[in-house]
Amino acid sequence: MLSRYFQLNKISGFDPKVLRSNLKLHIIDGSIFLFAISFISYTTILPVFIQKMGGNAIAVGSVSVLWTLGLNLPQLLFIKLFHHEKKIKPSVLKSGLLYRFHFIIISLVCSVFLGKLDSSVSVPLMLFLIFLTSIAGSTTGPPWFHFFAKTTPVKLRGRLLAIRWLIGSALGTIAGSAVSVILSSVVYPHNFALLFFLCFFFTMVSFYFLKKIEEPSETSEPIRQNVEQDIKQEPVSIREVLSRSKQILKEDKGFKNFLVADALILMSLTASAFYAVYAVKKFNLPTSFAGTFTIILMAGQLIGNFIFGYLADYYGHKINMLLLAGFSTAASLFAIISNNVLMFGVVFFFTGCTLTLQGISRLAIVVEMCNESERPIYIGLINSVTAPTVLFGVVGGILITIIGYVPVFLIYIVISLIAVYWLYKKVNEPRKLKIADMSN
Repeated sequence: MLSRYFQLNKISGFDPKVLRSNLKLHIIDGSIFLFAISFISYTTILPVFIQKMGGNAIAVGSVSVLWTLGLNLPQLLFIKLFHHEKKIKPSVLKSGLLYRFHFIIISLVCSVFLGKLDSSVSVPLMLFLIFLTSIAGSTTGPPWFHFFAKTTPVKLRGRLLAIRWLIGSALGTIAGSAVSVILSSVVYPHNFALLFFLCFFFTMVSFYFLKKIEEPSETSEPIRQNVEQDIKQEPVSIREVLSRSKQILKEDKGFKNFLVADALILMSLTASAFYAVYAVKKFNLPTSFAGTFTIILMAGQLIGNFIFGYLADYYGHKINMLLLAGFSTAASLFAIISNNVLMFGVVFFFTGCTLTLQGISRLAIVVEMCNESERPIYIGLINSVTAPTVLFGVVGGILITIIGYVPVFLIYIVISLIAVYWLYKKVNEPRKLKIADMSN
């Protein structure tokens, strides 16, 4: 079944047995990891958590800002920690383990201290811990994606990422149901402490399968389709990494145009931090409804995965990025026009689609814009350069306290529509450019 889905008989340059095993392990690892993260979704759970502690709109908006900044901004600086290494897997495992242990730390803090602290202390403390966790996660980004690209052929990556999201989203609907039960039946703050503990436990299960993925050696690693051989000496210092980065930003016009589009998309996606809180306030809902929103969010990811992976593999990732910006527009629009909880559920469905599209195509399209030797720098650049634009989430929180939710959602609609225009007009599909270069 796996061979038929991925059409492995058409893949050359990889050991069939190792490739089949790695694909299975990638699927299991990714699916369980996504299931684990569903218990503390930064889109539906963490904003409600901060509000429950007494946080205002600015604090709520800071959740997605801190999460995204921490995950992305430091990545360029972490490249030197692994770029020169012949084997990338040890770095992936070390950074992955560090990331996972932050969840159990937050769980313990919630359980032991949170109920005893005033909101003036607990809200900043929890935002700080969330930020530290996301920074730990940023150390895993470039090495993991480099590791992922080394162990999978380029024409399978879209479908592989999609099926990971597909199964993970299906499991996430179960997590959403569990969240509803836990939030309604377990006393605060132990209910949220339990959610963080479950996240830690299942991320450790995913880590077990991650360890089993086999990395090809440098001497035996094949030259894969659409992936060039290393032609430059790998950077071994921050200065060299920054020098290469400056050169890329100066010379690669196509990548610069994509950076603009990505910045606009990231700005528009910060609206998601306000959806759950707005719905709870507008319709006078209990906190446990965050679990229901998570179920709908995962349903959007689940349904979207049936098509987004195929679109990426057969037509390129640009079409998915256009859909990402379009669905971001739709989510903010429905947040404005929805007059009942059922209709508002569409907001989280579209938000789920944006998360899936971002997971499948945002980094994958960057990988196709560069050669293998510069892949980690491009990944670090896309995450470090555009990450500060999510600070707009704080701006959104400030504006909400002044002019309200609806006008701010209108601003988000305008931003995402500009992103659609810029992607369509300014960003080329890198796969088509490579085909054109080969024909010349």
